[in-house]
Amino acid sequence: MQGFRKILDALAPLWGVAVFDAARVREGSRAKERLPENAHSVIVAAFPFLLPEEQYRGRNVARYAVPRDYHLICGARLERACAQLQAICPGEAFAWFCDNSPLPELATAVEAGLGLRGRHNLLITRDYGSWVMLGEIVTSLALEPSGRADFSPGCADCGACRRACPAGALDDGEGFDRSRCLSGVTQERRAPSPEAKALLRKTGSAWGCDLCQEVCPWNRRAKCLPLPEFTQNTIARADESTQLSDRAYAWRGKQVFKRNLQILKEETP
Repeated sequence: MQGFRKILDALAPLWGVAVFDAARVREGSRAKERLPENAHSVIVAAFPFLLPEEQYRGRNVARYAVPRDYHLICGARLERACAQLQAICPGEAFAWFCDNSPLPELATAVEAGLGLRGRHNLLITRDYGSWVMLGEIVTSLALEPSGRADFSPGCADCGACRRACPAGALDDGEGFDRSRCLSGVTQERRAPSPEAKALLRKTGSAWGCDLCQEVCPWNRRAKCLPLPEFTQNTIARADESTQLSDRAYAWRGKQVFKRNLQILKEETP
């Protein structure tokens, strides 16, 4: 369907289709209430956000948090695509999700042929490396699945991300210990441990962590082709005066972010 593909090509430069599996819907997810009753397919979109290196100079937040909140950017695109798809398929249902998906986003993206799961527990795409955000449209349309992509040589588990992780979150044989991930530590409401505070000061990050991605061999050849929206209103170095309303770190509230900024100012005991 020509119009269908045109809409999805405008949604994101990389997208694919996976079969909807009700058995994989996450228990306890409030977002599952928005799933179409007769869901058949999942359209997964990858939104590249990597900016030129000079735009990250002096940053104290993760790269994804330098532009405006990706929930706003990707959400607007997904909402628009759903409205357009509904217009040409009035008898079908469409529901979009971004970060709050009731489906396992990474696994669904792999099944849709967008990329592979890296040792760092992130999606690796062929063109954009792991510098992408994900979004999904679940629909009642029975679409042809894209199938998994053939990624050669794949993730060779070279150990680069494991060695780069300052918190040892990738040392576990299972691949990823979310509770130790520094990105997660910066988002916790509870007071960080002395060890966690030392890691924040060591990395200089008030929000998130990119170290595992920066050393990934796939990211050495990642194309710097961000969506236009990601190039606007960027803030590489946030401080107490930064307006949080349209930033990815706003959802935790200003107190958590200001706490992290204060930790960065403290001297190591």
